Amino acid sequence: MTIENSIAQVRDYLRQQNKLSHIAIEDDLDLIESGVLDSLKIMALVIVIEKIRNQAIELEELSMDNLRTVNLIRKNFFAAV
Repeated sequence: MTIENSIAQVRDYLRQQNKLSHIAIEDDLDLIESGVLDSLKIMALVIVIEKIRNQAIELEELSMDNLRTVNLIRKNFFAAV
């Protein structure tokens, strides 16, 4: 699976969880400030990311700042996979 396919799955998940099927989630949209992610959705997103990349996220990698935008999710969780 390519990085872009993985990111497309993340976007789809975010849209589904927020009932935003008609809205584009831009790469630099602050997912926390915009309300797309809250504390519960962040934890669920971590599980989704782990499933997509088929690899656990190390505790050191878990930071709200690493999940703040789609670009940061790509860089922090998919670039090295």
